[in-house]
Amino acid sequence: MLDRRIGEIDIVVVDTETTGLEPTSYIVEIGAVKLRGGRLIDTFSHVLRPPVPIPKEVIKIHGISDEVVRSAPTFFQIVDKFFRFIDGALLAAHNAPFDLKILCSNIKRAERKLPENPVIDTCGSLRNLFPNLPSYSLKYLAKYWKSPYKNFHRALSDAAHTAYILHSAMEKCGITQESTVEELLKLFGPPYYFSQFEGVWTPKDPQTTVEKIIKAIETDSDLVFTYLNGRELKRRVVPLNLFNNHNRWYLRALCLIDEKEKFFRVDRIKDIRIVEKCVR
Repeated sequence: MLDRRIGEIDIVVVDTETTGLEPTSYIVEIGAVKLRGGRLIDTFSHVLRPPVPIPKEVIKIHGISDEVVRSAPTFFQIVDKFFRFIDGALLAAHNAPFDLKILCSNIKRAERKLPENPVIDTCGSLRNLFPNLPSYSLKYLAKYWKSPYKNFHRALSDAAHTAYILHSAMEKCGITQESTVEELLKLFGPPYYFSQFEGVWTPKDPQTTVEKIIKAIETDSDLVFTYLNGRELKRRVVPLNLFNNHNRWYLRALCLIDEKEKFFRVDRIKDIRIVEKCVR
């Protein structure tokens, strides 16, 4: 890729919204824009359903609530589509280490191999290239470079802002579509790689009922368990998500006996097993 001209490759700018700031947080929205020849040619955007409740303090930031994601796909269900979107591309993100840590933990939980794409960090690059700016927040930089896009703290709009900032900074620094990728990286600094953050999450065998439910949701698997409700009931379900109500955990799931969505108290579930999804 290094010797290719920038105008010949795809540059994909990525952003995520999450359940928190920890590297192991779940992605609740992923957005990406694809540039070729300096023009936006495609977008990728999905609201995602995490296996756990979205904290109220985080909802205040991005506005994505449990109700918004109730019928959304999981990260597992879109990860291969995302990989196809970024295939062969040079990636970019604003504060790339944060998004890469989040993506790494979610990709590994989905039992997928980490991508090998190089990733430019626009935040770090602009700190070096324009050292006298008063702020390097995405909101300030979008205003500074006069980004035409609206809204912040949503994945697709933030990715679009970042793409515009990146393209504007490249032009300001004399990087054209005829420049090589090597010339771009020499100026913007060495790229990051997903493999640098592989250790943010280490897979382990789930032991508790909650861990097994989360694992099943993460890998799009079914659950088989015994449910105690006056009598022992054998159930096979498609787990959808966990939620907490009055300090008690509940599982929302599609029961395969009658194909109806039901709620199960987690403390009444025993002998739980993760099994391969039924062909339905």
